[in-house]
Amino acid sequence: MSELVIHDATVVTVDEENRILREGTIRVEDGEITAVEPTEEADRRADADRVIDADGQIAIPGLIDAHRHTDFALVGGLFSDLDGDHLLREAISLYHNAEKELGDSFFEAGWELACLRQLTNGITTVNAMDFTPEIGAEAVGESGLRGVIGPELADLLKPESPAEQLAEARSFIEEYHDTYDGRVTASIAPGGEVGCSRKLWEGVADLRRYYPDLRLHTHLYDTPEADTMAAASGADDPIALLDELDLLDERTLLTHLLHADEDDARRIAESGAHVLHCATVYSYFRAGAQTWFPLPALREAGANVALGLDDPFWFDCWDIIQEAKHARLLANFEYGAHQLSSYKLVKMLTIDAARALGMDDEIGSLEAGKRADVVLFDVDARRHEPFSNLPSLLTNTITGGDANTVIVDGELLMHDGVVKSMPVEETVAAAERERSRLQEKTGWKTSLAGSSPPEKSIVRRISARPIIRAIEQYGHGFVSEHLP
Repeated sequence: MSELVIHDATVVTVDEENRILREGTIRVEDGEITAVEPTEEADRRADADRVIDADGQIAIPGLIDAHRHTDFALVGGLFSDLDGDHLLREAISLYHNAEKELGDSFFEAGWELACLRQLTNGITTVNAMDFTPEIGAEAVGESGLRGVIGPELADLLKPESPAEQLAEARSFIEEYHDTYDGRVTASIAPGGEVGCSRKLWEGVADLRRYYPDLRLHTHLYDTPEADTMAAASGADDPIALLDELDLLDERTLLTHLLHADEDDARRIAESGAHVLHCATVYSYFRAGAQTWFPLPALREAGANVALGLDDPFWFDCWDIIQEAKHARLLANFEYGAHQLSSYKLVKMLTIDAARALGMDDEIGSLEAGKRADVVLFDVDARRHEPFSNLPSLLTNTITGGDANTVIVDGELLMHDGVVKSMPVEETVAAAERERSRLQEKTGWKTSLAGSSPPEKSIVRRISARPIIRAIEQYGHGFVSEHLP
């Protein structure tokens, strides 16, 4: 007897044959998909623990947010109208002060709210890089979601030494990797060339040799000074730095690449590394003078590209489907129409992201033998009818808010819009309480009309540009000694 049968759904399988079933049935046993096939009359009368009539709904694999920072989920809206430099100063100021001033309760409420937001937007898996990974692992695990979580390592931005940060990362891996029935796994997550000294990179290389199966998740070329930063670590450029330390291969996830060129794209693709593209963040603030993302070069060279929503400081949205739309619009704006098909965007949110995480044999498509991570979108509404091109509907019209039912590992986390796996009212109440405390402690002012930062920063302000100038003039040692 199946534990779960979903019948009469329009099933977008994202399998190797790209099958789309107009009236399809998904059978699940012990959290695993056992069959995806056309619906028969017997399916509607199936003997199962749970039978879902999905007529008027589209079933797709669970969505994957391939790059996320989650610690500060409670700051949504506070930073939305600041320019990029001002935002960065206030964000780093808050990073340096929040743990001491606000404590674990602030981050616990933030992570739990993030899980609720992801769940209700159809995101079943998140790849996160954060300073509070233990809190995150427990929040993701308890919510029923799936997560790859790495402690963010950045000795140029954090007061702890490389040795201390690496020891903490090892401790996290030992305690949380492959927990919650395998739904929570660990990654190794150096912040990138801007935040890491040569000493830290060398420690990361040692850590990876000790844990060869873990993904390396980092930022690359997200600043025009990337080559200068790499030079301070004794390498010609960031790609050469990673390659020299045996950190550039098919287990590597590279985020942003905004300031990479065509040759960089070719080298990345040849290494087998995966690219995590966050189109909206850079469209939102334009990241200085550079606006391009080397999509054609990456595609031509055969690189795998997935999508992420990045940081709530920069863009307070939890709808990964909208991110796919923005990725296409940005690509078309830069290079001309038809850069990404609708079906390719669906794959970038599912199977391509699963491949980047090394999980494509478990999730990312709806087919027998994979874990049952399924999202049902309600399209039986006048605002969606009539329709024919389902990939286009999914990427141009539907939003995360249309998610009706969310299943992870065969467990029903949300059904008919009602969250089953989390205490919604308590989660929202805790978020409201901690957000109010944030405002009281820091001096942020908010109203329905907007928000404004404190008149005087709560700690000495540090921005990326002074860091970069100091490194250019004095080297990493000076900067490490003088950061608070």
